Amino acid sequence: MIGRCLVALTAAAVTTASAQQPPAKPPRLEELEARVRRDSLDPEAHFRLAARYYTLKRFADEERELRTTIAIDPRYASAYLWLGDLPFDRRPKLWREYRKDKIPAEFQPAVEESFHLWQQAVLIDPMVDFRVEGTTAPPEDMMVIPDYGGITTDYLLWLGLGAFGVARYELAWNGLDLWTQRTYANKPQDSIPDFLFLYRGLAAGHLKAYNRAIADIQVLYARSLQAERSDSLLPFPLKTNDYRYILAVLNQTWGKSADAIRLFEESLANDLGLYMAHVRMAQIYRAHQMWDQSIAEARRAIETNPNDATSIRELGVILDEAGRAAEAATTLQQAASANPRDPRTLYHLGVVQHKLAQPAEARETLGRFIAMAPAGRYEHELADAKQRLATLPQ
Repeated sequence: MIGRCLVALTAAAVTTASAQQPPAKPPRLEELEARVRRDSLDPEAHFRLAARYYTLKRFADEERELRTTIAIDPRYASAYLWLGDLPFDRRPKLWREYRKDKIPAEFQPAVEESFHLWQQAVLIDPMVDFRVEGTTAPPEDMMVIPDYGGITTDYLLWLGLGAFGVARYELAWNGLDLWTQRTYANKPQDSIPDFLFLYRGLAAGHLKAYNRAIADIQVLYARSLQAERSDSLLPFPLKTNDYRYILAVLNQTWGKSADAIRLFEESLANDLGLYMAHVRMAQIYRAHQMWDQSIAEARRAIETNPNDATSIRELGVILDEAGRAAEAATTLQQAASANPRDPRTLYHLGVVQHKLAQPAEARETLGRFIAMAPAGRYEHELADAKQRLATLPQ
């Protein structure tokens, strides 16, 4: 909850402390590379290796691992975000050139691709962790900051942004909120910059303080309805429909299904290509066991983005849960063909074949799943698959 990370003003000092424990020592490169060789179909393993390559500035290796991550799991939002950052990592002054609208012509295509990748990341998961350019991570231990007036106020801003950039969301929310109180006390809300509402709102969302998160993003949504405007501290360009979609996701996560559905439908009315809105509405209807509506939205997601094999798998799972196992088997076979590197599809297909009393097919499919699934990522599914295999007639 917000407040567990203390940022308290006294007459003498601002005291800050992170509720999170100091991170463990990062794995050695050799360990990460060995894990990838051992579990070559684990997207998390590839992403962690990419992150290590980033710290070593081995950008070509980082890009390879990020693209492998997406090939295995097309919904791995962080990989899209980091791919979008790569042109700026390779050319650090590109950030400054972008802010000044002076991007060299030869880098313009790469920047445009970055915008597309960033938008894809937010489309998949608005709560994706992203770095904040120009900030540094705050200390892990408790610190006491003497209150030097404006200097301390300025520091609170960079403390909050730096904490956000390393996913320390309690500290981020408190630092940004206290900075706002000190900087904009007795001033109209219109004077508060956009970036504050975005970072503070997303931090609140990570902390499951959905009422606070929605209130902040609602401000950005209302502002964008009046006029599209730019804020240099926003991580990437966001428009009215982006804020509408983020509000929909926050409402979905909070359990406000009716509000989420309304906002997703409004988002689709403004962007017919927003396939993840269909995916998320299918999830909502599935949670309420409204099978016809869930299946319809899952089909629309595939129609909108036929290249997303994950949507095909999700439709197959929904069909199975809806009691339409034969249709589920056909759909899951299509998903397996579309992305043969996703072990989850084979698991679900084997389960459906087992239900349909197809022992030979179930044995072959579940055997393939067991052979390819990373042990550390699918422990439950592997145990279930082995148990089902043991019950099949020889």
